[in-house]
Amino acid sequence: MSKPSLTDTIAAIATPLGKGGIGIVRLSGPLSAQIALKLFKPAREDFSLASHRFCFGKILHPENGSFIDEAMVAFMRGPRTYTREDCLEIQVHGGILVLQEVLDVVLSLGARLAQPGEFTLRAFLNGRIDLPQAEAVLDLVEAKSGSALRVAREQLQGALSEAIANWQAIIQEALCLAEAAIEFPEEDIPEAHPEGILRLIQAVQEDLRKALESYSKARLYKEGAVILILGPVNVGKSSLLNKLVGFERAIVTEIPGTTRDLVEEFLEWKGLPIKLVDTAGMRPAQDPVEALGQKLVEKKLESADLLVWVVDASSPVPPELGRCRDWVPMRPSVVAWNKIDLQERLKPQELPAALLGVPLVRVSALRGWGLEELLDVIHRELVGQQELPERVIASTRHCVLLEQCLAHLKEAVKLLSSPKHWLELVAEELKQALSAIDELLGKESDQEILRAVFSRFCIGK
Repeated sequence: MSKPSLTDTIAAIATPLGKGGIGIVRLSGPLSAQIALKLFKPAREDFSLASHRFCFGKILHPENGSFIDEAMVAFMRGPRTYTREDCLEIQVHGGILVLQEVLDVVLSLGARLAQPGEFTLRAFLNGRIDLPQAEAVLDLVEAKSGSALRVAREQLQGALSEAIANWQAIIQEALCLAEAAIEFPEEDIPEAHPEGILRLIQAVQEDLRKALESYSKARLYKEGAVILILGPVNVGKSSLLNKLVGFERAIVTEIPGTTRDLVEEFLEWKGLPIKLVDTAGMRPAQDPVEALGQKLVEKKLESADLLVWVVDASSPVPPELGRCRDWVPMRPSVVAWNKIDLQERLKPQELPAALLGVPLVRVSALRGWGLEELLDVIHRELVGQQELPERVIASTRHCVLLEQCLAHLKEAVKLLSSPKHWLELVAEELKQALSAIDELLGKESDQEILRAVFSRFCIGK
């Protein structure tokens, strides 16, 4: 993202491309009112471009007066807008050709096409929202579950920013006391004693630690858990996937090795988004295509959150299942003890040693037996029994910066706990902790950070 100019008027199609009842072209910047007057012909003769009011009329081409579409137009004068600038929304019928023609006319009148996320970037640069709130806008749009939606809403409303501001204020107080003790050592300032500074820092430390503990669980609710379905050929992996998602997503035949590529499908269970990944069966590759599929499984393992080992309870343990000894220690695992609708010829204690301590659920992928229990166990292994706490850290960027802050606070506590206290070094650690918080809130964000955040947005948001 190049450095944006806040003096430009930007425009973009704000609704998804394709057919729809309504399509919206939005503008932000000083030319918004001027452009509205040039292309909009109101239905009412007593029309005036009042702020925050919808007006019905026609969009006409400014050069030849040709009719483009009927429209509802709303002009909104800053700063009471999303970007704190003058804004214009043009609502026309939701066809891509109509929307594109309206956008082309808007651009011909002096606006430029917005960069991805530039409307929200302007809201940030103009001080309407901070960086965590800006990120929450994207999280709100991309939420995959009700829990992720709740976290995004709370972050957008400023719950996380408020907590961070509280931590920041306490750290600043500790820094002021440390610097007072350094500058005026002859003065006996009770609050500036090392013990008082230490209490302040430890209070933030404990709060930060609890918030960071929520990250791994919150990330799963936000991004979704990746579940690999593993096992030898013909144990029912594809049948299990199909039954769990409720339709024939993967091809199922009696021919061993039918699944060659990774087959992925989403479902949600108790608020947790889950991406199930059916994989090629474990056996010596019969051809280059099957070998390639097995390599994809090994690569996918790096991003997996949990492994489901499908075992055919009606057959002896195949030697290929022995590979689990290398993979089970890497990720949480669950055994799906499949084909219980047939006569069982296998006992759980005959499983490879690596799977003996793994939760085991008896299922029949053919009959649909035990699937809810399997999903319950998967849910429990990933996120436990407790619901998400009210204050969570769901962003990797936030987690990294808060961990940096916590590391500096820990070092400050270590220095304060030493006999000499080292207040000058303590003050430096506290400054570094505050710097990490400033970067999180966007107060010290350079162009690379802003580009990384806002480039993930769609154009028009």
